Amino acid sequence: MIGKQTKGRGFRKLLDYLESREDAKLIGGNMSGRNARELAREFKLSRQLNSDADRVVYHVSLSAAKDDKLDDEKWSEIGDRYMKEMGFDANQFVIFRHHNTDDDHIHIAASRIRMDTGLVVHDSWDYVRSEKVLRQIEQDYDLVQVQGSREKLNRTPSTGQIRRIRREQEEYSSGKRDTPPERIIKESVQQTIDRAGVDNPQMPTLIMRLQQAGISVRTGFTRNGKSKGISYEKDGQAFSGTQLGAAYTFPWFAKTSWR
Repeated sequence: MIGKQTKGRGFRKLLDYLESREDAKLIGGNMSGRNARELAREFKLSRQLNSDADRVVYHVSLSAAKDDKLDDEKWSEIGDRYMKEMGFDANQFVIFRHHNTDDDHIHIAASRIRMDTGLVVHDSWDYVRSEKVLRQIEQDYDLVQVQGSREKLNRTPSTGQIRRIRREQEEYSSGKRDTPPERIIKESVQQTIDRAGVDNPQMPTLIMRLQQAGISVRTGFTRNGKSKGISYEKDGQAFSGTQLGAAYTFPWFAKTSWR
């Protein structure tokens, strides 16, 4: 199951789109409105609780694998669970099912403003959290297991790299090499970053945890404040975010935790 999240400012345009697709069907949510106009009016209730909040519209599409067979009731149940586990347990949301592509999918339109407190749902690391939620849903509903983007983005070694790693490991084991193969350190750094970010901390907290685990982090900026990248160092070996994989680059962290 694949999830795609976006945030915006206006409900009506999104709702018009969700309602207008061929064979679109309203299958769930916690709202009483039955069409785009009624739903947009209803969403104003939460908007009035926090008039200063920006980008309060949350839109996520969940697509099932081709071999997964889900009916409206099951899709609605999955949508409810997804929203709850993403922190939208006191928020307005509505679920539409679409059949306009080859992939069976639903769209969820929600207000990021909680109805109980008027506060906006925290969205740090929401891409990472979404994948964790979807992987668990796949297991619990016996659905096709999809490889998460973090796993896809981690660079896999080439045949030549594998041969080098084996040679360096043999040299290290026999005492002919002082340090373990680079790949082993690289994987250790990736795993440490994953563990340090498991509870979706803000970037300063993540960097502190990595430093405590023996990994130093460096970020660079131009005079205009644009990122020049991020790098990590462990046991005297440095890796750029790109070398570790796109999931560890500055742009990834910028969209998942730097708010």
